Amino acid sequence: MRKIILLIPVLSLLFGCVRPSDMQEKSLHEVVPATWSSAASSRNQSSESNRTFWVEEFTDPDLIKAIRKAWISNPSLLAMAERVLASGEDAIIAGASLYPNARADLSGSRSKRNLIGFNFPNGETSFTTNSFNAGINLSWELDLWGKLRDRRNSAKIRFKGTQAEYLAARLSLAGQIAKAWFEIIESEGQLRISRNTNFTYSQNQSYIQDRYEKGLASALDNDLASTTLSSAKANLARRNRAHLLSIRKLQLLLGAYPDGLMDRNDSMALPFLDSASISSSPTETLSKRHDLKAATLEVQASGIDLGVSQKSLLPSLSIAGGPGSRSGEFENLLEQRFRIWDLTGAMSQPIFQAGRLRAQIRKTKALQGNAIKNFKAAALQAFLEVENSLSGEQLIKEEEVQLEKATKAAESAAKISWDRYQRGVEGIFNTLEAQRRAFEAESRLLSVRKERILNRINLYLALGMNALPEKP
Repeated sequence: MRKIILLIPVLSLLFGCVRPSDMQEKSLHEVVPATWSSAASSRNQSSESNRTFWVEEFTDPDLIKAIRKAWISNPSLLAMAERVLASGEDAIIAGASLYPNARADLSGSRSKRNLIGFNFPNGETSFTTNSFNAGINLSWELDLWGKLRDRRNSAKIRFKGTQAEYLAARLSLAGQIAKAWFEIIESEGQLRISRNTNFTYSQNQSYIQDRYEKGLASALDNDLASTTLSSAKANLARRNRAHLLSIRKLQLLLGAYPDGLMDRNDSMALPFLDSASISSSPTETLSKRHDLKAATLEVQASGIDLGVSQKSLLPSLSIAGGPGSRSGEFENLLEQRFRIWDLTGAMSQPIFQAGRLRAQIRKTKALQGNAIKNFKAAALQAFLEVENSLSGEQLIKEEEVQLEKATKAAESAAKISWDRYQRGVEGIFNTLEAQRRAFEAESRLLSVRKERILNRINLYLALGMNALPEKP
């Protein structure tokens, strides 16, 4: 026992200095490049953005209200908030093991003993006794190697990790709300284009049918006009269905019943975006993104868990006892002469556990490796999201510029073609095709403007940029 006691400071020094994160600093950052590789980033990185919250770029107060409403009413986000609270309680529970446990006990018993073979004068062969005990029982496991402290620290780190996961989910929800918001605006624009298409084709069909009935147009012209009008009506029905799906999607994110009914009195157009101003580097993105913070914290916690499992091989020391009273009569428990106390010390050393402790060490080591690989995967995914969004910035912008030109040219061509048809110098097929191209170009331009907005939102999310201030 004396040798064990002398070994305690030495073992405590050896195992107390375990730093699971030492061997992982290089591993955590070996996937981080110095700069973004996308061509767009080389032009944008030099300009500094003055915007702190990306939702403000769209200057839409109703969108801000929708995001704040979702933050307090979305059931999935609220469920994650409860998980954060539970994780905080886990940290308190783990930290409680560092302190002594105390409980007040009160017990009573009555027992009977048989006296077989004894010849007492009064002829009694049994007797009964009463026993009452009251006291305070204390127990305390001494944290010789810092194992209990490490468990508490691991729980604290995981609590911070769940907080980071909640913030990541909160930011993701803001992005989903913004995307759904602009998808609704785009679908409203597509509905307007479809209605205009139906109106134009309906006028065409009426005009051509009247000419056909007068013998001035062929049956082919009349059938082509009717076919074009029916196709436009079918497209309008499809646009209406897509619009309802977009509304229901937003309602679900807001925590409301998805009835497809939404009062939008304002007829907003999609906002026009300036060029993105990106100044953050991949290293800064690692520190800003909440999901990567959570992955990093999990690596730290798993490293501490490995140290805890290794320290389970060492002996443990605990003490127990406390003051109390014991008597055969209940009313005597409060008297001084029946007071007692006891104190017990115990030291235990694992000898044979059928490989359980060694298996636990191997398990926590594997979980530590799993956490490191998960961090690398999450970091690479984050970098992929940024690179895709950065490259998409220029490509979508170029697509938008070309579609603007195509839309103007197609609209002009449609007007000229219809005028030529009315003068009898061009066939109806070319005229309807020119009108179709004009409406299609306008629809594609609207879609690409929405895609550019969604790409910008994805860029801000990938960079870990905050959506809105904590308080309005």
